[in-house]
Amino acid sequence: MYYLVVIVIALIMAWLLQVLFSGKEMPGGYWNRLVGALIGAWIGDLILGDWGWMLAGYNVIAGIIGSFIVGWLYILIFAKK
Repeated sequence: MYYLVVIVIALIMAWLLQVLFSGKEMPGGYWNRLVGALIGAWIGDLILGDWGWMLAGYNVIAGIIGSFIVGWLYILIFAKK
């Protein structure tokens, strides 16, 4: 159940990153944003710990924060100029 929550949060955040940064062209498009969001959702939960809204042992708020930050950095690094 933990991994299902991580995947759902990452899918939502990848879509949000796609909408917010629609002007940035990336190789791989949505799929690369999804990879960045998955990594961020997992790392956000590990680093920020157990506080806030917990679902199946997963910190949803920390996952959203981590997913957005890592996804945004991923876009900044790999976006075509």
